[in-house]
Amino acid sequence: MKKIVLGIIATLFIMCSPIKTEVRDDFRSSSKQETKNFLKEVNGTSKSKSVLILTKGYKGEKIMATQEGKTVYSKYPITNLKMHLADYFSFDNNKTLIIKDNFSKQEVIIEPKKAAKYKFIYLRKDYVKDVATYKITFSNTLRAL
Repeated sequence: MKKIVLGIIATLFIMCSPIKTEVRDDFRSSSKQETKNFLKEVNGTSKSKSVLILTKGYKGEKIMATQEGKTVYSKYPITNLKMHLADYFSFDNNKTLIIKDNFSKQEVIIEPKKAAKYKFIYLRKDYVKDVATYKITFSNTLRAL
């Protein structure tokens, strides 16, 4: 009986989590040449690199990303409403990436076992009743920028 109750509580906790994940490759993509140029620009051509793309919902709050205690990104991105793009950077996909949002005081953690499988990771921020929620989309397709 205790296991059933704990299972229900754990399920509810996961469902109410402010971080949702999905895997998608079915959106309109950039051309192969655009993808190649983009990866070269962000120093993401190596197999040990993935690219984190901040999409919707960023309004100039400080976003910081760290790996093993070292800062790999620290800026104040603002989403371009026409392009739905705020910023992007490459990171080592063999190490845990921790993204901290100083405004919402939340952390998003991207584990290396998941990051290593995908070249592009999209992080979207939404607000539900003034609470920030995040959606992580793992993909091997660079959407049209």
